[in-house]
Amino acid sequence: MSVVAAVTIMAIGSALQAAVGIGLALLVVPVLALIDPAYIPGPMLLAGSVLAAMTAWRERHVLDRAGLCLSLAGLLVGTIVGAIALKALQGPTLPKIFGVLVLLAVLLSIFGPPLKPSRSSLSVAGGAAGIMGTMVGIHGPPIALVFQNAEPAFARAMLGAFFTVAYLGSVAALVAVRLFGWPELTRAAILLPGVGLGLVAAPYIAPLVNRSRLKWAILVVSSVAALTLLTR
Repeated sequence: MSVVAAVTIMAIGSALQAAVGIGLALLVVPVLALIDPAYIPGPMLLAGSVLAAMTAWRERHVLDRAGLCLSLAGLLVGTIVGAIALKALQGPTLPKIFGVLVLLAVLLSIFGPPLKPSRSSLSVAGGAAGIMGTMVGIHGPPIALVFQNAEPAFARAMLGAFFTVAYLGSVAALVAVRLFGWPELTRAAILLPGVGLGLVAAPYIAPLVNRSRLKWAILVVSSVAALTLLTR
């Protein structure tokens, strides 16, 4: 039953992400943590990298490669810090740490100030995304603040490329600190059919979705799931 639930939530998140650009991490991570914390961060990140790569490839003609490199430089540092911190915090309190970080991501999504894509903002946001993403699987809020006022195709391209490298980099860091192995690879394979189902469904649901309402619905679901993790 938990496998069916995990694939289902991955399919929903992937469909929403592919259709309107939000939904994968903020929706999927806290719900997967409730279903089985073993699905995060590594398995979800590896499965999600497929979706991110397809998004980046579709919009590759508008990529700003110099800006992407700046954000990836910060990402590298943040990913290493996040992996070391996650290794140090392993134990029974880990679900509560996940809950705190999910709530932090929600607060950033609501109250974070919009930023312009400058050298410093790209580097700092990339670093923050690396720490948060490697620890809990949610890279989006810090780096999304930099691109939230950008032209949609440009934002999708930059975020898709960033998330592809970020997800795979976080998985590599988790492998390096021995937090990702065959069991996590198996769980990632379990989630992949959800990604495929989501990609198939995305074109059909895109015209039906109100992006603003969806964002608030996802933030509410994320908050409830995070509070549940904290009060277990």
